Amino acid sequence: MALKKGDFVLINYTLWALEDGEEKIIDTTVEEVATKHNIYDAEKRYGPTLVVIGKSALLPAVEKVLPEMNVGEKKVIIAEPKDAFGERDESLVIRLPKKALRQRNITPVVGMELEVGGRRGVIVRVTERFAYVDFNHPLAGKKVKIELEVVRKIEEPSEKVKYLASRWTGIPENEVNVELKEGEALVRFPEGILGVRDLEARLMRFISDIADLIDEVKKVTITFTVEIPREEKAGSEEEASTEAKTVGEEGKAEEEVKEEAKSE
Repeated sequence: MALKKGDFVLINYTLWALEDGEEKIIDTTVEEVATKHNIYDAEKRYGPTLVVIGKSALLPAVEKVLPEMNVGEKKVIIAEPKDAFGERDESLVIRLPKKALRQRNITPVVGMELEVGGRRGVIVRVTERFAYVDFNHPLAGKKVKIELEVVRKIEEPSEKVKYLASRWTGIPENEVNVELKEGEALVRFPEGILGVRDLEARLMRFISDIADLIDEVKKVTITFTVEIPREEKAGSEEEASTEAKTVGEEGKAEEEVKEEAKSE
């Protein structure tokens, strides 16, 4: 059965840029493929990624084909620039004064990436006074090939919550505990959640997605667990310490009785 709007599915993909009759691999969710083509990134989590049909930001070519696919199906898509990352826009190549960049402790060099006004660009040319920064997507204007596989459809509401939690926090879904009781999703994160940047904003987006995409959930309770390491003392040492304290207290009490007797 084909997929429909609102379905939660896990997909694998491999993306290739097509240029001058050659194929260059750009990205993949499959670890073996990344290793084979020498683009393996130890910082990246490989494996099927979550897509919500009709609700996720996808390339136009993928957005068109995916609803027509079935679980377990694979397809190869050849997408023209307009159905991939768009055509190049020369107006997005901006000239910036080198002096202004130096004031930000940036020495402009061709190929350097930088962020300006919340947009990331690449320096493509440097003159005596100016640096030219290209804010087009690196694949803008290029034809691409997409190898797409629908791995699994997620049915259980609690599992949907778990994958949304992972999407917004970066915490692996198998480390997030979710229970659904009478419309309330009880979500427990590990202590690693405390290291997530912009955590409050991410949790708000997580809750917003639940509200929009999972009708079975009416309420969300979020907690996290922190392990406190304790050094265990040897039993004999602890008992000896307790015994010494008791003896000391008894001796003190005995001296107090003697003092009271003398005063009488």
